[in-house]
Amino acid sequence: MWNRRGFLSGLAAATVSTRAWAGPRPIVRRDFLVCLDPGHGGDNDGCRSADGSVVEKDLTLRTALALQAAVLAKLPHVQVVLTREDDQSCTLAERVAFANAAEADAFISLHTNASQSKTQHGFETYVLDARASSLEAARTARRENDAELCEPGSTRDGAEVATMLRQLEMTQQRLAAGRFAQSIQAHQRKRFPKRVDRGVRQAPFDVLMGARMPAVLFESGFLDHEEEGSLLTSDTGMDSIVGGLADAVVDLYRAHVQTR
Repeated sequence: MWNRRGFLSGLAAATVSTRAWAGPRPIVRRDFLVCLDPGHGGDNDGCRSADGSVVEKDLTLRTALALQAAVLAKLPHVQVVLTREDDQSCTLAERVAFANAAEADAFISLHTNASQSKTQHGFETYVLDARASSLEAARTARRENDAELCEPGSTRDGAEVATMLRQLEMTQQRLAAGRFAQSIQAHQRKRFPKRVDRGVRQAPFDVLMGARMPAVLFESGFLDHEEEGSLLTSDTGMDSIVGGLADAVVDLYRAHVQTR
């Protein structure tokens, strides 16, 4: 699939001396991979526009391809991969497994929203909330993610220690996902000051369950809202949405570099 570790041969050498550099310190080039997940696909259309002419699966793929190009324009040395590149079915588990196998540093699941009244509008970003999951769902997630670390009778110096380390890593990823989600909302707010900012929300989305990197689900707006749906499908609206998302990815990349 993708040989991420072989993509970059090493860190770029700094050629400007600290004394000569008058502005902010330059970002050091580092290995970084973003996984974009165009929601739905194949026999799963997702929601539809008010007039039924546009389906979510097509719009999310269009958004993902545009975002891939926008991120590479801003960060040409990173990798950007998609869970699907055409109209194909892909289970939620397969999407997460793909991102994990690629050792992605960020996962963005792209969606559009819908409401029964078709009057709601605004953009929002979701992060995984394990506390809101049922006990059965939480146990299933733990079993699937850490099965080899939760064998009965494991000792503290073996599987128990590994489990503690894994839980610490997951906590750090959730915190990073929260910051990433806030950044996404801030950049969308900047580009759409008159649209409704529905904020960062928490929910037990299966597509985020088990992700081993900062993972968010972005709802760009309500496709079935007549006015907002027209914005989402327009070239101008798409450019602004994608530009804001790309800026948030740059923020995440800067934070990633600073922690290395």
